[in-house]
Amino acid sequence: MNGEVVVAVVAVAAIGVAYLERKNLEVAFEADVQKLITLLRSKESAVRAKISGDVAKVIADAKAEAEKIQTDAKAEVSKALAKLEADIKKVL
Repeated sequence: MNGEVVVAVVAVAAIGVAYLERKNLEVAFEADVQKLITLLRSKESAVRAKISGDVAKVIADAKAEAEKIQTDAKAEVSKALAKLEADIKKVL
């Protein structure tokens, strides 16, 4: 009978220790998860900032290229009109 009581007490103690260990692991796991989430959010912010910067640069480059093309086209049209006027004056 005493042996059974000792075994029961040891079993209850082992279950109690296992329960406390499980709780400690859950707390540690939750802390690790929160650190990971924080790290991922900071990385996400950095990536979003870089993408925004890259997009802004691409847009600025595209606008500059469009303005250059428009300026070149205007210059070519002006040159063609001047030549056309000169040719008309020769004919008249």
